[in-house]
Amino acid sequence: MSFWDDLYSNNEPVIGMSPMDGVTDAPFRYMVAKFGRPDVIFTEFVSVDGLHFAEGAKKERMLKEFVKAGDLIKSEPSESSKSSESGLPFEIAQVFGNKPEFFVEAARLIESLGFDGIDINMGCPAKNVSENGCGAGLIKTPKLAQEIILATKAATKLPVSVKTRIGVSSASEMEEWIEALCEVRPANISLHGRTLKQLYQGSADWEAIGRAAEIVHKNGLHILGNGDVTSLSEAKDKVERYGVDGVLIGRAAEGNPGIFLSDSKSRELSEAGDMEQRLAWAVEHAQVYENVFKPQNPSPDDVRWFLPMRKHMAWYAHGFPGAAELRTKLMKTTSAAEVEEIITGFLQSCL
Repeated sequence: MSFWDDLYSNNEPVIGMSPMDGVTDAPFRYMVAKFGRPDVIFTEFVSVDGLHFAEGAKKERMLKEFVKAGDLIKSEPSESSKSSESGLPFEIAQVFGNKPEFFVEAARLIESLGFDGIDINMGCPAKNVSENGCGAGLIKTPKLAQEIILATKAATKLPVSVKTRIGVSSASEMEEWIEALCEVRPANISLHGRTLKQLYQGSADWEAIGRAAEIVHKNGLHILGNGDVTSLSEAKDKVERYGVDGVLIGRAAEGNPGIFLSDSKSRELSEAGDMEQRLAWAVEHAQVYENVFKPQNPSPDDVRWFLPMRKHMAWYAHGFPGAAELRTKLMKTTSAAEVEEIITGFLQSCL
């Protein structure tokens, strides 16, 4: 029995945070785990080739993608840590590549790091990934995809799941592809309702996801749907309408880790003041990011390590009066202290 079995045995929809390249790093997962409490969260994907070949500082930077959000929360001061640890999401490390032997190495590493599961990315449509036969490119080579799943399962005690798309260029390819995955029985299938060629354009095809759910259930397995879900209530509607076992929410969580809260909790948040909560989240997110990624003894002019944080600042600063001006200032920040100073000043000006 894996944690997936435990989740599905409750007969409640499973709600998770979708893995997103360049977004779901450890600090982002910390925010979602602490303030949103979905059932599962995924790391952004890491190359198994990179884990095999990288050395020195590059290897160290890659391994930072595998810092666990749960460990960050547990390292908080004792009182806040106690309340934060209860009900933490299951945490899954996602990897990509096309060499089964490298997946074996990655699986052993991920297990040693204490993750709850391993997810194989068979859905990334990025050209530099898919054209190398990785990510969604594996839809074109189902036998290799099966070999990768089987090799990974054999290398670890952790449950091995798959995240993928409905096809390469057409949803008509979905049935054959999903059947191929079911043959090697991954612990879970997460299905994004777009093809490889669609990238992130157009709308997710939830009708195709619904047909995939029938195939997956016929094989005694479970499936999470993914694509264009903007709220928890919409996620629950997708479960009812299309027969999936749950839903992954992705881009709608950017700047809003509380999107996974129950409707009653969401109402409490709105009553407390959405702007103040978002900006408090922004400050804490910046502080955690700095704790994880700031180099030891950086030169005063080296601000590159903080630049990825700026997009999160833009996502937090929207939807309220003065957000555009605030966003402009936050997009120039180079440290958590600057973020806090600018937000404190903005909030004081609102009084």
